[in-house]
Amino acid sequence: MAQVIAGKTTMIDRCHRCGGLMVPERVFEHCSYDWRCVSCGERIDPVILAHRQKDIVRAEAEKLFVGDGNSRLN
Repeated sequence: MAQVIAGKTTMIDRCHRCGGLMVPERVFEHCSYDWRCVSCGERIDPVILAHRQKDIVRAEAEKLFVGDGNSRLN
């Protein structure tokens, strides 16, 4: 399964840590599905994905506005 984050397609069926297989797993406490790596146990949920998307957008903005990379946006 592919997911588009900040205009880039990422493969959510592969773990970003170890490259292992990510499988959907039902979370009854939140009535949702999360992704879990069968190799290393990494878990991905909608909150983690939202934070990663925010980090990607912030990094792209810093590249555009800061320029030389020595200073950062607040």
